[in-house]
Amino acid sequence: MAAASLAYACSGTDGSNIGDGGEDATTGPSTGVGGANAGGATSSTSDSSSEVGMVGSGTGGSGGTCIDEVQEAEVTLKPADIIFVIDNSGSMGEEIAGVEQNINTNFAQIMANSGIDYRIIMVTQHGNSSLYVCVQPPLSGTTNCSGPPMNVPNQFYHYSVNVQSHDSFCKILNTFYGNESDQFNLAPNGWSEWLRPEAVKVFVEMSDDGASCTWNGNNYNDGNSVIQGQTAAVEFDKDLLALSPLHFGTQAARNYIWYSIVGLGPKNPANPLEAWNEFDPVTTTKCTPGAVDPGTAYQWLSKGTGALRFPLCDPTGYDTVFNDIAKGVEEGTKLSCELLIPEAPPGQELNLESLSVIYTPGGNGMPQELTKVDSIGACTPDNFYIEDDLIKLCPGACDAVEADSQAKLQIQIACGGIN
Repeated sequence: MAAASLAYACSGTDGSNIGDGGEDATTGPSTGVGGANAGGATSSTSDSSSEVGMVGSGTGGSGGTCIDEVQEAEVTLKPADIIFVIDNSGSMGEEIAGVEQNINTNFAQIMANSGIDYRIIMVTQHGNSSLYVCVQPPLSGTTNCSGPPMNVPNQFYHYSVNVQSHDSFCKILNTFYGNESDQFNLAPNGWSEWLRPEAVKVFVEMSDDGASCTWNGNNYNDGNSVIQGQTAAVEFDKDLLALSPLHFGTQAARNYIWYSIVGLGPKNPANPLEAWNEFDPVTTTKCTPGAVDPGTAYQWLSKGTGALRFPLCDPTGYDTVFNDIAKGVEEGTKLSCELLIPEAPPGQELNLESLSVIYTPGGNGMPQELTKVDSIGACTPDNFYIEDDLIKLCPGACDAVEADSQAKLQIQIACGGIN
């Protein structure tokens, strides 16, 4: 297995911010779905696969240094199971052609060059229709799109099932264990057969519509609104985690990421392919031409799992989109941007007002002390804040740490007295 790691969102994998409203739902960074650890995000969490080295825990008296720990980034990478879920409805012909033209050269090749141990799983209908997806070599073994897809063990698998405008959530859940069988009976027990427990699951959703379907009595309907989209995302997240904690994790430690290529409008009209990141709001604007709905539930999942969102209306730009997603998965060799506050030594209390975080670039550069602020709203590039018993680097500081594969972070906390 190749060494590979994925970076997760600063929003955290602890699940504490699921549906909590946080800040204003349309503008604040607090998401409706708690962050999983994800490539392509602007930050990562304490559940990252990076190995962490701890040194020196002091036990000084009152006012002395209780905690002095160093965390170092290491390139110990997790494998990635990448699941494409693609809408086969009548308005998706150009988008599907864009996928077929780019998935080999602008996605799989980047993944292969990265050294990440990856495999791709398609959940969409296979065939030679313009509304079906046929992935050809070298990624798959398929040379005749009229026949069944030819899977390549440990690299490419196709679960052929028709996905329509609004039912991606339900198709994912209903096909996972094979309750809805694939067209060619290649996985009688569902596409779960092709997943690896040790791999991070990376979803790539492609649809020009929103979410509106029912599974096991649960209705996921984003209503093309920010609030309903948050509700639908939270409900789907809950059901996905319950379906297989082994593969998708738990509320305390998610093991999936959700990228969206959907009908949302451009973040920057001057650069329509610029990605929306986890700190950008969920939007109800739509791209043109062709978008039916903005996909607010899908956006919330991307925002909450620290992944990126892209407008799907320009398939000629999918080379850029697929490059960005592939690089996002690749860029997971990062030190965590969320750090657990260490426990006090026996008989001591921590003085959190004294907490300092020192970042050493390259592992041996000039140390830089990050200063504490009250919340993410007060952040500048050299700050951190404390939330939910976690030390969270501000976005600018997180970007710097993530870009530094040799980064060191030192946590120092003074004692507050005998407890």
